[in-house]
Amino acid sequence: MPVIRITLTGEQPSPSQYRDLQQQTTRLMAQVLAKRPAVTAVLVQSLPATSWSIGGSALDGGQRGAQMEIMITAGTNSAEEKAAMIGAAYGMLDDLLGPLPEASYVVIHEIPADAWGYGGMTQKARQGSRVA
Repeated sequence: MPVIRITLTGEQPSPSQYRDLQQQTTRLMAQVLAKRPAVTAVLVQSLPATSWSIGGSALDGGQRGAQMEIMITAGTNSAEEKAAMIGAAYGMLDDLLGPLPEASYVVIHEIPADAWGYGGMTQKARQGSRVA
């Protein structure tokens, strides 16, 4: 049940870019991290370029910034899988929106199974119900 938030700055994405970001992110989550597409949520938000700086300098009007935050349950993926996802996600963002500044980040947050869930049930409770 991953949740992914992609924050962009600069030129407003087109409707097809929003769709491509959502679909390709969902596909990568399934292929690289073995996450179920049916419960993968992707939020893409766009902010003005003036809200983003790198090295203390705001991006100029023609430059885009991007950050992807991925939330997954702690302990469900190896270090190698997470590294592969960071590389694949950056590549996808750069292909769809680029060229991006090198300081465009992909962050994977590992959340304890008892600290989040969906449908009113924690991931820990879901794990327990599969065992029972």
